Amino acid sequence: MELLPGDRENLAIQTRGGPEKHEVTGWVLISPLSKEDAGEYECHASNAKGEATASAKIHIVETLHEIALTK
Repeated sequence: MELLPGDRENLAIQTRGGPEKHEVTGWVLISPLSKEDAGEYECHASNAKGEATASAKIHIVETLHEIALTK
């Protein structure tokens, strides 16, 4: 588990204001993406109004044929 992204040259945390007044949108930029970046990432946020947590998984594929198609 990595707690701080500062040690990775290909990972940056981005933020900007919005979409609504007094809100901030944040995201993680991983570039270039490599097999070592695969895994689950978590975001934890808190302020005076409460806390929120979200997670996402990155799965690296070699070819487009490895992606399951759903309709």
